[in-house]
Amino acid sequence: MLLLEKTHHNQSALASYCRTGNYKSIPGVNKKNITQYRRLVFNVVDDMLESAFPLTRNLLSAKEWALLTSDFLSNHPCSSPQVWYMPKELYQYLSNAKHPLIEKYPYLLELLWFEWLEIELYMMADQTMTYLPTGDIYTDPLILNSESHFQYFQYPVHLKNAKKITQADQSNYYLAIHRVPETGEVSFTNMSLALLRMLELLADQPYTLVQLTEHICSALNIPYTNDILHMTADFVQKSVESRLIMGFSIS
Repeated sequence: MLLLEKTHHNQSALASYCRTGNYKSIPGVNKKNITQYRRLVFNVVDDMLESAFPLTRNLLSAKEWALLTSDFLSNHPCSSPQVWYMPKELYQYLSNAKHPLIEKYPYLLELLWFEWLEIELYMMADQTMTYLPTGDIYTDPLILNSESHFQYFQYPVHLKNAKKITQADQSNYYLAIHRVPETGEVSFTNMSLALLRMLELLADQPYTLVQLTEHICSALNIPYTNDILHMTADFVQKSVESRLIMGFSIS
């Protein structure tokens, strides 16, 4: 049933006050008590963001965190009806705002995105995967875990305590993230660009280890050797064990 226009207006005014702290008279509301509503809303938002971003919370001082949460609540009208999605909206808010914390911590956006990816992978819908659990890693086509994501970073937010990251750490970092189907656990694998490109090939279609190694050697203009084949075989074997690679193609 649609709300009366007056009721909708009053609810919107209360919501606006809870977000911004700017009070405009609302019929039937005791101004002395209304501050409790904003306090409760702020605490819910703060608790959720702190749970989603423990690494970011550890990086920032208490004052910086409180300011960030307050700025977000006041200035960003969250649009998703799903509460668990709110942390991504904090990332989106900071991506579009010239916030002083971004200048102080140039890797802050990457840190937030890294932490959000764990939530997104954990909450994603189950994917149907057809594969054989056993096979020959050298000759049988490999099947990538479709519940995975590849990411490039300029800072080692997945490798180093954020408080110890400096401008000198700026470089090229590559990460694979996947969800283990049996447990729902989200796992992270740091890797080289060559190994990441192997996984990107597997994301398109099954390949054998030999085919993958040949592709990468050709793309990077490096000689194909048994040593390189054995190194990639070791990576594939570990990826099968961690469930980043699910198994082997049926056909």
